[in-house]
Amino acid sequence: MKVLGIIAEYNPFHYGHLFHLKQSLRLSKADYTIAVMSGQFTQRGEAAIVDKWIRARAAVACGVDLVLELPTVYAVQTAELFARGGIQLLNHTGLTTHVSFGSEIGELAPLQSIADILTVEDEEYKRLLKAYLAKGLSFPDARQRAVMGYYSGISEPAIQTVLSKSNSILAIEYLKALKNSKSKIIPLTLPRVRTSYNSTQIKKGIASATSIRKEIMENNLSHRAKEAVPEPVFNILSDSFVNGMGPVDNNSFDDFILGTLRRSSLAEIASWMDVSEGLENRIKECAQIASNIEEFITLVKTRRYVHTRLQRILIHGLLNLTTKSFKELDDVTGPKYLRILAFSRNAMPLMRRLKETAQVPILTKAAHINRYETSIQRMFAYDSLATDIYSLALSNPKMRQGGRDFTQKLIPI
Repeated sequence: MKVLGIIAEYNPFHYGHLFHLKQSLRLSKADYTIAVMSGQFTQRGEAAIVDKWIRARAAVACGVDLVLELPTVYAVQTAELFARGGIQLLNHTGLTTHVSFGSEIGELAPLQSIADILTVEDEEYKRLLKAYLAKGLSFPDARQRAVMGYYSGISEPAIQTVLSKSNSILAIEYLKALKNSKSKIIPLTLPRVRTSYNSTQIKKGIASATSIRKEIMENNLSHRAKEAVPEPVFNILSDSFVNGMGPVDNNSFDDFILGTLRRSSLAEIASWMDVSEGLENRIKECAQIASNIEEFITLVKTRRYVHTRLQRILIHGLLNLTTKSFKELDDVTGPKYLRILAFSRNAMPLMRRLKETAQVPILTKAAHINRYETSIQRMFAYDSLATDIYSLALSNPKMRQGGRDFTQKLIPI
């Protein structure tokens, strides 16, 4: 059995995702596809436009066989931790043979060369990185310059393409995670087509998830949004919005987040993931001035503390995810369970095989969580909390109730 793994957010699933899925199946000749997907909040520190079950259902409707949730403690993290969590989850299935990811460069060799440098991190590279960080550069910028100064085997334009583009940065982290975990999973990369990840304009053909979300938040499910997603996705989103299940973005949590910042002490803020070097003082000061989240981020951000890092910090604060808590939960095994969000009726042979090969518990019912050790319960508690907070942004009163992770039914699609 060949099984293709894809690590994604599907926020929402669009034609670019469909193209990637079909091309990856063609290259890998896989029998089944497993998608590891972020839950209610994403890697860039954003609330998903609809909840994890709706997005998982849309992915299965478009051809994915099984969707597993990437635990929240890994989903809302740096590219390195996000990728490590995703790869380890695929390793834990015990049956994933290939993993496919997009990249702007579209070639595995230069990605692998840079991944090898960043995996070893010898003294000269670390010296260069430290020097650029000392100049006040953000970590991504400092790392790019350090690699350019260290390695002459790849042209500077190629290094810039790899280390300055969202998909290629993630691709490198996937390759690092594969190497560090001694994984036997075979990596594949495909070039990103038509639009960049961060593009905010919907263009004819394949549009970015960012531009689709922007269109939906401004104009709901307009004709332009309809043309950007497969028909099953559009129908699922339409039903969800009619039933008060979205759309959601970070603005839905403006008061909640600002209230959390103003309530929290400096010591509490300093304890959150990604807060360092006295940043808590700047956060606390700006939280008193800002009237909404966008204004807050504009006030706080610098060359070193970029927009996405600040967004992640806000979600960490919302969930009270501290550096200490993460370190206690994070170990060489990574995610501690396989949480199934959705699966296809045609994937029953895959499901049966998964029960035989899984290296960590498979969660189909949240009510069973108490059967497992404390660390598993603690990691899952963040998933449940993320849903409870996310649900408060929904207009449907029934969906605003807590405990949805324990009541949501798992039905084959």
